[in-house]
Amino acid sequence: MASVKKNKETKKWYFVFDYYEPTGKRKQIKREGFESKREADLVMAKLRQEVENGEFIKNDNSTLGSFVLYWLDNIRKLECSEVTFYNDRLYYKNHIKDSIGKVKLQKLDMRTCQQFVTDLHLKGFARNTIERVATLIKRVLDKAVEYGLCKVNPMRKTTLPKKVKNEVNIWSIDQVNQFLDANKNRRYFCVYALALLTGMRQGEILGLRWKDIDYEKKFLYVNQTLSNYGKTLKSGAKTYAGVRRISIPNQLIDVLKVQQEKYELLKRKLGISFLDLNLVIFNLKNGGTVFPSNLMKNYSKDVKRANLPHIRFHDLRHTHATLLLSKDINVKVISERLGHSKISVTLDTYSHVIPSMQQEVTTTLENIVTL
Repeated sequence: MASVKKNKETKKWYFVFDYYEPTGKRKQIKREGFESKREADLVMAKLRQEVENGEFIKNDNSTLGSFVLYWLDNIRKLECSEVTFYNDRLYYKNHIKDSIGKVKLQKLDMRTCQQFVTDLHLKGFARNTIERVATLIKRVLDKAVEYGLCKVNPMRKTTLPKKVKNEVNIWSIDQVNQFLDANKNRRYFCVYALALLTGMRQGEILGLRWKDIDYEKKFLYVNQTLSNYGKTLKSGAKTYAGVRRISIPNQLIDVLKVQQEKYELLKRKLGISFLDLNLVIFNLKNGGTVFPSNLMKNYSKDVKRANLPHIRFHDLRHTHATLLLSKDINVKVISERLGHSKISVTLDTYSHVIPSMQQEVTTTLENIVTL
């Protein structure tokens, strides 16, 4: 049954028609508020066609925010790591909840999505952050489309800010030595030595265990990491290639042995109160994990103490790689040392060093080839 009528009170047109769901259950669709019978007829014809084609979307009042929370707790949690889940929740809380979180799924359009992305850019957020937030919303809306809550995913047609390659800030070898010399007796000297002499990531350093170090063969193994909020030790590394063996110099071995003496001393002092996680970098209260935030506070103070320009802790890793590249160490070896999934990642990240290396190649050729 289908009918188009005029509401005597509002003077607006409305229509009603019945349809059957795949289960055989009869349903009714009603729309009102049309200025003319022709307008009502056109909309009804379109809806009836959608029903016949299986494209009809029922009216639903779900907001983007409510569906993000559903997706996080019932879907995302099952398919990603604890760290990724934690980060996705932060993206929702910090960027989505109070901006477009209250927009109904069925009212979300390309213009709204594009304005959201543009606003993040105007607020000064990094391109990578914007891309991660947009990707999260894309995944959520893809699932909403699958659930029949909306027809299309408007976030997939938005334009992101142009990629700008971040400048890599590093220290020179003199600055590295100045930093290490100024902090020899500081709490996290072993952390700094590991970062600068192995190129390990922060989470890899804080998750390193004594059983992962082989003094005799001069190797350490990256087999577990500490999550970026400092609560969970995770087996493996950031990528498959991240689980690796790294050769270590005698200077670092000496630092590690001193650190191990401190570890054994605290273990004896605390006795049964000592939380023995076998960690190289341990807290002084019970031997457990060190919170990254505490490390970062101390790092900033130690950089200032050494009277050096501040660079991010992660830039110690960049410094390590750049120093090796400047000494003609094979890029493939450096890539494996850093745990990059592909050598192209290494080449792209440290392309700023390549031009000077190209000149060295030219000089070498001039010395060995005679024409």
